[in-house]
Amino acid sequence: MLLEIILNEIRMGVTFNTEHNETVDQLEQIFRKNGFYTTREYPIFKMKDGSGRGGRIDLIARKGKFRVAIEYDHHKLIKWKSFQKLVQIKPEMAIAISGEGKLAENADRARRYLKYLHSPMYIVSLKERKYEVILNGFQ
Repeated sequence: MLLEIILNEIRMGVTFNTEHNETVDQLEQIFRKNGFYTTREYPIFKMKDGSGRGGRIDLIARKGKFRVAIEYDHHKLIKWKSFQKLVQIKPEMAIAISGEGKLAENADRARRYLKYLHSPMYIVSLKERKYEVILNGFQ
């Protein structure tokens, strides 16, 4: 499956770098070489009722109607706002990547958003070279 190939390329091929843009460059190249169109710093806005958060998604990758949203944080823990943005945009697939963090800790944090997930969310640890999928209850 193409997405498993991409996840393995991210897990094994992305060089951890504290320079955010360099890491996002590597992620963008992986998606482009697999036939995706990409948009960096994709803007999202608060909802009309004031809920949600404004900001930008690091990378959106599209292939046909399939949309992947990617957030990269080089810290040990993926930021809460990164999870919020990934949930708010409702992609067909979300990927949250930690540069220095442990997979188990970040997967536990992601599970707190389980009831809000509209799609699978993959948590990737570049340090440990592992990933895990977090699914909502209706998948």
